Amino acid sequence: MLIGGVVVLQAYKNHQIQVSNDAFNPVAWHNLKTDEIFPDHLGWPRRDEETRAWSRQGIVEETSCKEALRKDFAEALTAENCKTALRATYIHIGGDTAATVAVIVLDSFDEAEPVLEEKFFWAKDPGPLVRPVAVPGTPAARWVKERAFTGGAAGVGLDMPYMVAISVGPADGTRDIGVLPGEWKLDGRHETQSYWETSNTLLMGFARALDYAITGRGE
Repeated sequence: MLIGGVVVLQAYKNHQIQVSNDAFNPVAWHNLKTDEIFPDHLGWPRRDEETRAWSRQGIVEETSCKEALRKDFAEALTAENCKTALRATYIHIGGDTAATVAVIVLDSFDEAEPVLEEKFFWAKDPGPLVRPVAVPGTPAARWVKERAFTGGAAGVGLDMPYMVAISVGPADGTRDIGVLPGEWKLDGRHETQSYWETSNTLLMGFARALDYAITGRGE
């Protein structure tokens, strides 16, 4: 799935930091393999545990929080606390929905938590928080920020210096989502609401998957 112009990392660094198990959490982003941080697949369609719901399309090099995140979100985290951001793009099994997820590496989650709760908590639908990453040659080739509809942010596990954030929207923006013709006009709101619900589900699933990956390797 990792094809076309996106830089795929074999590892986020060419070397690993060797640490004892109890110190693994803060450097997990540095030591885990890319497919441990961003699994090939995430989630299941409803009532179907044989087929994964989301397929990874591409991973990009780590970058600054300023470059990876929406401006007000990056500024709220502050440059001092927000060390770096890692991103990957996924496509839903139906091929019509795209998502870019980010792992945000912090000096301290305690400093970021008030910001998360007040303004960017996932349940409040703060809008797309991650700059989408298009992946040429895949169903996410036309996934751009103008099509990002919704998103959110959440913490990862307990006492970990990480947040995850997301942007979700239609993979192909050939039609204005939420703008329906004629007698269906009033149903437009329900169409956009579905993206918000999708965003919440994927965000929480991704946060849990990352938590399990970190705690499993740190034991």
